[in-house]
Amino acid sequence: MNFSSKKRPRKDAWKELQKDLEERERLEEENAAKFARLDALKARTALEDEVDANKTHAYMDIVIGRDMGRDPQLTKGRLIFELFDDIMPRTVEQFVRMLESRTEPTYHGSSISKIFPGYMCQAGDRTTKVEGGVSTGKELVYTRVDQEANWQVPHLNPGVLSLTDSKSSMFNITFRNCEELDGWHAVFGKMVYGFDVLKVISDQGNDNGEPKLPVVVTGGGSVPRGTHPRELLRAMERPKEEDPYKKKVMRYSSTYRHTGLIGH
Repeated sequence: MNFSSKKRPRKDAWKELQKDLEERERLEEENAAKFARLDALKARTALEDEVDANKTHAYMDIVIGRDMGRDPQLTKGRLIFELFDDIMPRTVEQFVRMLESRTEPTYHGSSISKIFPGYMCQAGDRTTKVEGGVSTGKELVYTRVDQEANWQVPHLNPGVLSLTDSKSSMFNITFRNCEELDGWHAVFGKMVYGFDVLKVISDQGNDNGEPKLPVVVTGGGSVPRGTHPRELLRAMERPKEEDPYKKKVMRYSSTYRHTGLIGH
């Protein structure tokens, strides 16, 4: 047999090479477009210097403390969110509807039931009986979440809104970058104003997530499109500091019998 080290010419070798080069260019273009989309999604939850009044915004009023007695020690504040109605339109529509409504399903009277300081909180709990709460919150309020959610939107910064799950009305608000939540919870908005209130909410938490004081949603609604959200800002109301020299009166109850004179 006659063996030769000389390579045999391949038929249409140039066409195959050209085809491989075109396929490589196509893949590079697809990857570039994919990374551009990811960068755009990351930018959605980034903190912005200026808020666009033409985007969809909503506000939520909260009260921290127990509304008891003649002079309750309450902290009141307002959170303002930008909502991603172009990504999750049904979820955003239902979220705003529940903020505005006073009849079921509604967020009025719901609580922030879990607060992990410096991490995140779970709001919109309508199953916990709180002051002013009148609902059971067992019905499904968000539908088609899996179909419309973009799971690549990240929890990039404090104030990111995402659904706790698709079977309840609860949602998360982050206190920091929470990459560990990415891909597990559908992001549908971010906070643009009210970070001072968010800090106070974070301070109410414990390591086990149980709030030190009740944190209740007392109202909310949508910001008219074209109206800058800063026009709906409200200064946070803090409890007045008690006079350290004021005598505290001991109240009598059936479970505690005082010794001595009341008020001394």
